Amino acid sequence: MRRVQVEIPVGLGPALRCASLVFARTHGWPIGALALIALGAGLLGFVVAAHGIALLALGMTATVVHEFGHLIAYRVAAPNRGAVLECDGLLAALHRAPLARRADRAVTAAGPLAPLSLAAVLVPLGGALPAEAVGAVLIAGSHAMSLALPTADRLAWRQAGERPTPRGGESPTLLA
Repeated sequence: MRRVQVEIPVGLGPALRCASLVFARTHGWPIGALALIALGAGLLGFVVAAHGIALLALGMTATVVHEFGHLIAYRVAAPNRGAVLECDGLLAALHRAPLARRADRAVTAAGPLAPLSLAAVLVPLGGALPAEAVGAVLIAGSHAMSLALPTADRLAWRQAGERPTPRGGESPTLLA
């Protein structure tokens, strides 16, 4: 799949519309295809396969929710600063300008913690969709753990504490 890079417009509304279009183009077709396959498997009586495929779709959706968390927090903290959204079918990253330490850490944490909102929506459905409810909690936990693991979010978190940003050691999520 081709990588897409889009400059995010200023303001929360335009930024969300732009990101939604990008995610629909890069993540929408695989998530939609997985959802249709899961539905077909369920209708044909392959319930275990349907739940497994639905979990794959849920995992891909969590990536989108994660990046929306970063984007919303960034647009609230810096409504007029530059940002670039980079996506392909499996990955997404918001490249953005560094902020003050507290704001930078809030934007960094907003992404990994955003899938918890997805989990909160699915947990009440645990009786009807038990695999998906448990999966949502596990996926949300794995995203939250990205602040402790050596990922781009952890690097951005650490970099927020090292002001000024050291040359040559820039985080892949922060624009120079």
